[in-house]
Amino acid sequence: MTDSPQSLHILITGATSGIGKQVAKDYLLDGNTVYTVGRDDEALAELKELGATAIDLDLMDREKVIAAFAEIDQVDLAICCAGTCEYLDMPNFDSECFMKVISINLGTLSHAIEGVLPKLIASKGRLVGIGSASAYVPFPRAEAYGGSKAAIHYLMKTLQISLAPYDVAVSLVVPGFVETPMTKQNDFPMPFLQTTEQASRAIRDGIANGNEVIEFPKKLTLPLKTLGALPDMVWQQVTTKLYKED
Repeated sequence: MTDSPQSLHILITGATSGIGKQVAKDYLLDGNTVYTVGRDDEALAELKELGATAIDLDLMDREKVIAAFAEIDQVDLAICCAGTCEYLDMPNFDSECFMKVISINLGTLSHAIEGVLPKLIASKGRLVGIGSASAYVPFPRAEAYGGSKAAIHYLMKTLQISLAPYDVAVSLVVPGFVETPMTKQNDFPMPFLQTTEQASRAIRDGIANGNEVIEFPKKLTLPLKTLGALPDMVWQQVTTKLYKED
């Protein structure tokens, strides 16, 4: 069971960068058995030195994902952190960029779920997916990223219902801005920016507490949720002001 303090068998995708890498390190330091999935050889080697079973795998290749995960004996906790972010600059709608982000963020997650689910059913474990606070309110330029994260929110919340009969718990992580290689591209203010250490602690604490939704930092996620619940005209005016060109 993933809510137990005992040593767990943990699978982490997107483990070679950002939040995924920090979460992997922290679980390893706590003495857990951790399978780290990524494409960065240097990062995988670093995690292997910490005791991880490193898996070099393209998560967009469905057949390879299913085959690789089938070789793992046990998974109590699966944390799906893989993803990407690219922005669209209007008035040009780049459909290639849009579909790339949608495909990566949803494709890597769906392939991982298909591959690991039999293990989680056997262990009565927990599945964790990474959403984003950007899914609460539409933001200009984030049509692809925010759209993919909104889909992940729906998917994970639906799985909370559909996997309950199989005793598989499901958690949706909703982070605000976290200081990672991915967010370094952002050319706009990132309020309440979190470190990867802060993000890892929030995620691990939420998992340990059995939370279905793990949001952080609250001082950002709560206002965005409130804003998203207001009439469209209100949040449209707010986001327009935030992104208004000088």
